[in-house]
Amino acid sequence: MIKLVGSLCVLFAGGSVWWLQHQEQRRRRQVLAELASTLERMETAIRLNRTPLLPLFRQAARGRCHEVSQLFERSAAALAAGRSPEIVWCQTVSCLPVSETDKRALSELVNALQGDETSACKGISLARKELQNSLSQLEEQRPDEEKRTAALCFSAVALLVILLI
Repeated sequence: MIKLVGSLCVLFAGGSVWWLQHQEQRRRRQVLAELASTLERMETAIRLNRTPLLPLFRQAARGRCHEVSQLFERSAAALAAGRSPEIVWCQTVSCLPVSETDKRALSELVNALQGDETSACKGISLARKELQNSLSQLEEQRPDEEKRTAALCFSAVALLVILLI
């Protein structure tokens, strides 16, 4: 009976690890997709409406996932306080669940946003393309990654259950 309970606990732990990995990959794809979408809207708002940076950040923060919303809310708060948003932007970008390449592209974006319309649009376009490339790579790797994660988790669980029995 104890071996059965132990085996069930190991099975549950392996399933939990697999689920957490699956959710992390999903969250990473969601953040990348929302960042790319937000940057596209920002670029349009700058070109068509010539929207200033503070209202632009506030608009970008609305209706987004927590990480993306937090990035733009903190930057808007820094601007409203009369500070440069660079430090806040870079700190918040460093906490995003994206690759280092994407973090670098987003960190460079804040300097371009403080320039004129042309440089801001170019910077946004470059960062958006980088994020979209990363998102498409994650989508391409998704089936293999899911298979690999499932195989690893459940193989380890099977081995432990066999050892327990």
